[in-house]
Amino acid sequence: MSEPIAVPVPQINPNDEHAIVVRWLVEKGARVRAGQPIVTLETTKTAFDVDAPCDGYAFFEHEPHTELAVGTPVAWIADSAEAPALPTRAPLPVQTAVPAAAGRFTRKALKLMKERGLEAVDFPGGDRIDAEAVERVAAARSAAPPNRAAFDAEPLELSPSKVIEAQTLRRVREQVVPSTVAVELDSARLAGCLRRLAGEHGGPVSLLEVAIYEVARLLPEWPELNAFHAERGAWRYRSAGIGFAVNLGRGLKVPVVKQAAQSSLRAVAEAVRGLSLRYMRDELTIEDVTGGTFTVTDLSAEGVVHFVPVLNERQAAILGLTAERSHGTRELVLTFDHRLSDGMRAGRFLAALRDRLEGAEG
Repeated sequence: MSEPIAVPVPQINPNDEHAIVVRWLVEKGARVRAGQPIVTLETTKTAFDVDAPCDGYAFFEHEPHTELAVGTPVAWIADSAEAPALPTRAPLPVQTAVPAAAGRFTRKALKLMKERGLEAVDFPGGDRIDAEAVERVAAARSAAPPNRAAFDAEPLELSPSKVIEAQTLRRVREQVVPSTVAVELDSARLAGCLRRLAGEHGGPVSLLEVAIYEVARLLPEWPELNAFHAERGAWRYRSAGIGFAVNLGRGLKVPVVKQAAQSSLRAVAEAVRGLSLRYMRDELTIEDVTGGTFTVTDLSAEGVVHFVPVLNERQAAILGLTAERSHGTRELVLTFDHRLSDGMRAGRFLAALRDRLEGAEG
């Protein structure tokens, strides 16, 4: 019997380094044909099926809700119905794996990795890994589920998209230095500005739409907010793609308005509405949700008057929009990566945005 053929987790989106097993579409050991879907995976962007690369018998060991790194095998195709000995881990493709020899791991980290049975593939991304990082990963792997008898509780079933969102946010918190600043926005002045813009651009526009439009025009002056930190250095995006968070019962998605800095306000508004409609129809494509370099999240419709937005992967900033408070103001909140910017720069960015939204500029 020949060696089974690995079926790797594909990289659908360049920024996604992991995927979650949603469901198996075949039974373990089932006969499959080349091109037949065998498993559904989900990333932060989308759900997709992975096909068998050849005829044979499908074998796997990962249960639903298991998180897997891009490039690692999700299944194997054998030429016999007899269950093969499956390797516990396979190396990532050359373009994804980071060799220890590259100096990414400290000597103490390498020693602990050997003791804990960990490999470079267990540490996605490009940041330097020390002993503390190894201990965190090892502790997460060995953590036992809580003793259900000790308290009155039961397991909470999370959707695959929420599971991978939680894993992504955990990695972001481990890899960035988040900081948050806020300024007040005068609601009366904002309302006057929105009325004026509606008259100038042939129809009503929302705070979210105007915020996306104005943020795209401000970012060239604040390049550190249209950037990310990786591979032990800072990287600036050459163009801006402004994502906006939407969660209306179909899971959290972040559609992206492309070329917002080169578009009119009316074109930006139409893009936001078109993407929102495709979200409601469950028609968002990979193209619709990739390419984001900065995110806006609007909780004003929920009556939220204050919150702290959470950074997305490979982004240095996220803007939060809130509802009006009792004294006629609302907040503009910015969470940013302190490795790339600072409170004074972030505050000036918010002040410039506030001026535009209140009608002082633009």
